[in-house]
Amino acid sequence: MRLPARWVIRQQPDAARVGGLAGALNLPPALASLLLQRGFETADAAATFLRPSLDTLTDPMDLPDLGRAVELIAAAVRAGQGILVHGDYDVDGQCATALLTRTLRAAGARVVPFVPHRVRDGYDFGPAGLAAAAAEQTAVIVTCDCGTTAHETVAAARERGHTVIVTDHHVVSALPPAHAVINPQREDCTAAYRHYCGTGVAFKLAQGLVAALDAPRNLPYHLLDLVALATVADIVPLTGENRVLVRAGLKLLGGSGWPGVAGRRPWPAGPCAGWGARPRREGARGTHPPGAGGGTAGGRTGGGRRSGCGGVEAGRGRRGGALMPRPRARSRRSAVQGRPRCR
Repeated sequence: MRLPARWVIRQQPDAARVGGLAGALNLPPALASLLLQRGFETADAAATFLRPSLDTLTDPMDLPDLGRAVELIAAAVRAGQGILVHGDYDVDGQCATALLTRTLRAAGARVVPFVPHRVRDGYDFGPAGLAAAAAEQTAVIVTCDCGTTAHETVAAARERGHTVIVTDHHVVSALPPAHAVINPQREDCTAAYRHYCGTGVAFKLAQGLVAALDAPRNLPYHLLDLVALATVADIVPLTGENRVLVRAGLKLLGGSGWPGVAGRRPWPAGPCAGWGARPRREGARGTHPPGAGGGTAGGRTGGGRRSGCGGVEAGRGRRGGALMPRPRARSRRSAVQGRPRCR
């Protein structure tokens, strides 16, 4: 049975207010009227919505435990300890894994990215991820887009001597026993913006890490194409800081050089906008994170080939998940002293 459409007609704003906003921002009256109907009552609020700027991004340290996570990761990098970045198999989890892998490798860390097999390993940080950390002899485990509900595996990892840092954005009922839990959905989170996807949370962690690791300050901004792709695909609200990240990331996406993302042009706006980029990663079972180098998928090893949905389906690596070797450097991303041209 098809439900009938329900239209909510908002009251037309006062003509004087429409004229004031239109004059302040040099906008057509029709657009000024729509902005007022959508709740943008002031010229500053409307201008921020129409022209999102990276200069308005909030302090990453506002997120609970992010400072603690930066300290733990920086100490591990300085000590030469290995780090397992454990992601998820959807677009958001793969992009978050690639973003943190790139950031940490740029700082000289030994990083092993891991994405569980959708069918064989299932969702979340589980036995497969813990086994990968043991096999690769990584002292630190950082989860991306998962880990909030993996209480047993987190506890088991700590018992085996691993430092566990959870980065996630899913609803929290109880915190896992990790050394740090970065999740904007925590009840004690007082950050000004809390609606990030998993890659958005990873981006905030990368922002905090670059200073502690003496990496180029603008390095995270060169990874915004991954943030934009994940934010749209994960269908989180395109408001506030997410709108800033997506606007900047879309301008990088058309020229992206990351494997699995390269050649993906910015898609048109509309109700199906996310689907234009989503299937190449979302539909590829067991694919490796875009931009993180060659890996395995579906337990296969050997030469890589492309799957029907455009994702890289197989390559070098370990059976049982996607463990990717260090990729070759790409010249486009090597000069990161300044921000990319995404304004």
